[in-house]
Amino acid sequence: MGRILLSITGEREETLELEVLDEATALLVADINVVHGNAELWDGDRRIARLTKHGGTHGTFWEIAGP
Repeated sequence: MGRILLSITGEREETLELEVLDEATALLVADINVVHGNAELWDGDRRIARLTKHGGTHGTFWEIAGP
């Protein structure tokens, strides 16, 4: 697997796409940049996972769904 594409969809449906080195880095970047919303991890044309951030200001968690 090469670099992973992290695609973040914001609250207003705008999309930010970033290349990251690995899954751990993708989760870290998504956690910093997503307040409420979704992110997807892609390896080329194959979706690796869909991430959905839940919770409030102090108790957030990620729901991770497979391809």
